Amino acid sequence: MTERLVRDIYHKGVIFCRPDTPLQEVIRVMADTDIHAIIVAAGENSAPLGIIAHIDAIAHYGEDLSQISAAQVMNSPVATIAESAPVTEAAKKMRDTHFHRLLVVDEKNTPVGILSTTDIIRDMRGSKWVWYMA
Repeated sequence: MTERLVRDIYHKGVIFCRPDTPLQEVIRVMADTDIHAIIVAAGENSAPLGIIAHIDAIAHYGEDLSQISAAQVMNSPVATIAESAPVTEAAKKMRDTHFHRLLVVDEKNTPVGILSTTDIIRDMRGSKWVWYMA
């Protein structure tokens, strides 16, 4: 069996926000786009400063979300993986760091997507999006 590469299974595209973006806006984007993680960066071509996942956002349930910035909620640093890396390398990195998502970068170190533990589990199973209903 040929070694699978990150490029074969990751979610393409990255949504960014600035550090001063209110958490209220981050949550709106997450809910409207069904995205589970947003990268925090100072500008369009800036290096990633952190990442906000659903679990980071729900920690602030019941608070005034307009008064909380992305920088206050983000996890830093952001772990990255090359899209040309073997999936086994990504899985080991996730296991060793306890990160559930890795920012996927191309050969120019430009962010191109996100790889999640769910992506790897689905690849291990051998199929995509299969839903079972009772």
